[in-house]
Amino acid sequence: MFARKLSPSRLKFLFPLPFTIASRNPHQTSLLQFSLFSATKLFQDPKHQTKYRPFSSETKKLSKFPRDGNYDESTAPHLLICPGCGVHMQESDPKLPGYFIKPSAKSIDYKPQINRQPIAEEPEISNSLKRGNLQELVEPEIPGPNPNPKPLVCVRCHSLRHYGKVKDASVENLLPDFDFDHTIGRKLVTTSGTRSIVLMVVDASDFDGSFPRKVAKLVSESIDENSAAWKHGKSGNVPRVVLVVTKIDLLPPSLSPTHLEHWVRQRAREGGANKLTSVHLVSSFRDWGVKNLVVDVCQLAGARGNVWAIGAQNAGKSTLINSIGKHVSGKVTQLTEAPVPGTTLGIIRVEGVLPGKAKLFDTPGLLHPHQITTRLTREEQKLVHVSKELRPRTYRIKVSINH
Repeated sequence: MFARKLSPSRLKFLFPLPFTIASRNPHQTSLLQFSLFSATKLFQDPKHQTKYRPFSSETKKLSKFPRDGNYDESTAPHLLICPGCGVHMQESDPKLPGYFIKPSAKSIDYKPQINRQPIAEEPEISNSLKRGNLQELVEPEIPGPNPNPKPLVCVRCHSLRHYGKVKDASVENLLPDFDFDHTIGRKLVTTSGTRSIVLMVVDASDFDGSFPRKVAKLVSESIDENSAAWKHGKSGNVPRVVLVVTKIDLLPPSLSPTHLEHWVRQRAREGGANKLTSVHLVSSFRDWGVKNLVVDVCQLAGARGNVWAIGAQNAGKSTLINSIGKHVSGKVTQLTEAPVPGTTLGIIRVEGVLPGKAKLFDTPGLLHPHQITTRLTREEQKLVHVSKELRPRTYRIKVSINH
């Protein structure tokens, strides 16, 4: 039956596979031997050798749309990265990720001033003065260079900044999943090179749903393994973990900060982060606790450290980095902020925020199995999005009520 279904031209592709087929029917055995002989002749024929394709799986090609961003200094100068989300930018196809439109160059007379000088000289009260036109003609000044020019961002970031939504959600499906272990994880567990500071960003309004358990266990295991390496003459440059709880302005004001920090440390220890260097309760919106966080991070990073902001999607990493940039040097960073999960698509190296050669990186949000917002539609996300202060409610149930 096997020889009847496959012709000799098809059997030539199966020739490299070693197999044994037993048949009780001598007619089928001879037919199979003839088919294998024909397949051998076809395989040895040089005309058919180019058509031969082995069964071994081909090497997986690299994705055309990587999400490594510009964290690698060796390749970053040759790539055009969106400063808002970190995706590789291109201007050839609007149906592909990273599409952007170059703004047209505007002349000096783009917005010329209105000539308010009267046409004819009037001895008494001029008609222009009667109309309430009190300004005299002012010579137009040639505008100088803008100290804070608008950044060139992709179409997706432009839509998020001005309309609060993604222009074409189907384009994001072409992007591969963010490989944390390959890009950032291997840098955190190594003990050689520059020191790594992990800013573990967690949303105060959804602590358990935004706490990165995978990152906490990975870093804690690396610290436990290499904390005593210096005693054996090895490099013991273990990472420092700083737990940053954002959006505390959404919590009730009656909540005690001391009790909140104690509860945060306990929950973090249960989640796998048993080697915390410090804990900071901040609000990027109201600028609470940002100053102490900056001082602590600068001391830990030193002059050449790498600071990685890591957390779940929509935990407030980009907003925190923008707040740090404004607080340190008044420099406005260009990271896109939006209440949409997965706003940041690639790793973004933020320049000029930390002193010396220290670097600050914004990373894409990690998928959390206990975070329900990533499984909702955009309209459903708007319904559950917490934007105002939470107010506790007390319900009194009588003893006689059973239901």
